[in-house]
Amino acid sequence: MYNFSMGSRRTQITLTDRQHAFLIDESIRSGLPMAELIRRAVDAVYRPVSRRRFRAWELAMSMSREPDAARIARLVAPRKPRLYDDVR
Repeated sequence: MYNFSMGSRRTQITLTDRQHAFLIDESIRSGLPMAELIRRAVDAVYRPVSRRRFRAWELAMSMSREPDAARIARLVAPRKPRLYDDVR
């Protein structure tokens, strides 16, 4: 989580109704504030290499009538090539 004493800035953004509804739903599902979800999205998209990555197994279990859209997208979407993939 972010601590506001470390030099934070307030920023105003405009979202579509659909984006706002998605953030509200995700906030309720995850228990995180919308601002934290946006900060994490910015970190994940614009600073992917600066974050530490760990190789691990993921086990997700749930009972639902419909599949989780985010989980399906991770399984179906091809992995994006990264600049450092060919350097070994």
